[in-house]
Amino acid sequence: MLGIFTVAGLTACNSDNNDKTTNNAANDTSVNASNNSSADSAKNASNAKTVKLKKGRALITPSANSDGKIMKDKQGVYNRAESMPEFPGGQQALAAYIENHFNYPQKAIDDNITGSLKLSFVVDENGKVINPHITSGKEVGNGLDEEALLDEEALKVVKQMPVWKPGKVKGKNVKTRLELPITFQVDA
Repeated sequence: MLGIFTVAGLTACNSDNNDKTTNNAANDTSVNASNNSSADSAKNASNAKTVKLKKGRALITPSANSDGKIMKDKQGVYNRAESMPEFPGGQQALAAYIENHFNYPQKAIDDNITGSLKLSFVVDENGKVINPHITSGKEVGNGLDEEALLDEEALKVVKQMPVWKPGKVKGKNVKTRLELPITFQVDA
């Protein structure tokens, strides 16, 4: 069952390359290999420079919320359901979706912007994600423009989620509110 989400370790990377190696000296030696001695080739290869790219990570892990009474608000949205909404394929599929769709903005990576926020959204009777918005934790970036970039990317990823299996109360599909805390990290 899904409900309130808690923070854990899901990774989304802004780049497909974690490490990039440039080796111009070694490339030069391969072109003129017949003219170079093996000692020169070894010297050129040892001058290769490894550049480690930074990557940004968005961390989440959903967990069930079984506390409290099932209640419906004025808009007909339940705070939780007997059978909670489920992302297609379950929690592992949700983790993979976030990992594959969250693009940490390069400017936020370059400026080492980290922090956390909490998103709220409703899974309606048909399983559509509606009304995603940031509810708290505006700790990202301390008010910098990069904060808005991370907020926008988090909202975009949630808005584009595929249809969920809707929550149920007394066997009937119902609108159910979920929360999704996201923590942003930049790894060197």
